[in-house]
Amino acid sequence: MGAPVVAGLVVAATLGSPASAAPASAKLAGGWTYSQTSINAGVTDGAELAIDQQRRKIFVTDSDDYNYKDPRTGQVLPYPHPLNPKVSVLSTDTRKVLRSISYNNLPANSVPVSKSVPVKMPMKQIPVGIALDTRSGRVLTTNAETNGATIVSMNARAATPGDMVKSKLDHPMGIAADASIGRAYIANVSLNEVAVIDTATRREITRIKDIYSPSFIAIDSSRHRVYIGNADIKTKGKINFLTVVDSRTNKIVKKIATAANSRPAVDAATGKVYAASFATGEVAVIDPDSLTIVSRIQTGSTPNKIVIDSKRRVAYTANLFKKSFTVIDLKNNSVVGTIPAGVGVHTLAVDDRTGTVFSTQFQSSKITVLSVKRG
Repeated sequence: MGAPVVAGLVVAATLGSPASAAPASAKLAGGWTYSQTSINAGVTDGAELAIDQQRRKIFVTDSDDYNYKDPRTGQVLPYPHPLNPKVSVLSTDTRKVLRSISYNNLPANSVPVSKSVPVKMPMKQIPVGIALDTRSGRVLTTNAETNGATIVSMNARAATPGDMVKSKLDHPMGIAADASIGRAYIANVSLNEVAVIDTATRREITRIKDIYSPSFIAIDSSRHRVYIGNADIKTKGKINFLTVVDSRTNKIVKKIATAANSRPAVDAATGKVYAASFATGEVAVIDPDSLTIVSRIQTGSTPNKIVIDSKRRVAYTANLFKKSFTVIDLKNNSVVGTIPAGVGVHTLAVDDRTGTVFSTQFQSSKITVLSVKRG
C-alpha cells in the first residue's frame, strides 16, 4: 500500500478536495447527542492510535507514506516529500502534542519500487499498526512497508536498531499486546501466521499457524484469549472467520465463521466479542463461553475498526469510506445512529475516564475528538 523512497524522498500522493466540514454537534435518535472537533496529531499522515489510560497519553503512528487514489477519477497523484517516520505522543487530558519518538535511526530495508518494477529501493521503517504494553511502558508498532516491527520505550525520544523485533515478518498488519504476560501478537498476512513475541526481549516465542490472511487482533487477558480476524481478498470462494486462540498454550480453540474481513474488539465488562466486517458492515456479537454468534448488528457502513466503551455500554465504528461513525447501544445491540465525520476516519480509541473517542483521520495530520451522550 505504500510508496517507494527515491534519494531519501517518498513518492506519496496529494490529497483530493477537502471533505465538507461535519456538524460540530447534533442530536441522534432517542435523545442521544454528540459533539466533535479536530485536533493536531503531530503527524504528517496518521495511521493508528492507542491510549495509555494510566499515563494519560495517546500514541499515534505517522505512516507518512500512503498513495492517494482520487475516488472520482481513480488517478494516483504522486508528489515527493521527505520521509520522517515517528510515533507522536499527546496528552489525553490537554489534547496537546507533547513530543514524538523518531524512527529515523532504524535500519532501512529494501523494497520493490512496484509490482511492475522489480528494482528495489531503500525504505525507512514506517510505523502503521500500534499496540501498548502498559505494564512495562512500551510502544509496539508494525512497520508495514519494510516487513518489520519495533518495540520501544514510551519515554524514548528515538527508536534504536536494538528495538527491532527479531522475527520473520511478511505484510505485518495487526498487532496487539497482552500486558499481563508481556506478549505481543503480530498478524502476518502473507505468511498465514501470527508471531508471538516477548515484549521484553523482542524475540519470537512461537508462531500460531493455519490462520489464513490474519488481519487485526483483540486480547481478552482475563479469559486468556486472543481473537484474530482475517482479510481474505485472494481466494475465489472466500475464507472468512474469526480465530480464537488460548494465550496459555498458543493453540487454536475455534474458528468462527463471520462476514468478510471482520475485525474484533472485546467488551472488557462482559467478555463478548464484537467483530465488525469492513466488507459488509455487519457486526457479529460473539458469546465468550459458547464461542457462537448470538446477535448480528447491521450498520450499513464500512467499519474499518470498532471500539468498545464498556463502562458506558456503547460501541463505535470508524467508517472509513463512508466518512462517518456508527454508534451502537450495547444494552440492546442496536444502532443509535450515524455521525458524519466529514473525513475518512481510520482507527478508534476510547478514553475510559471520560468516554471521549479519539480517531485518526485517513491521510491527515488531524485527530477527530468525538463525545456522545446517552439519551
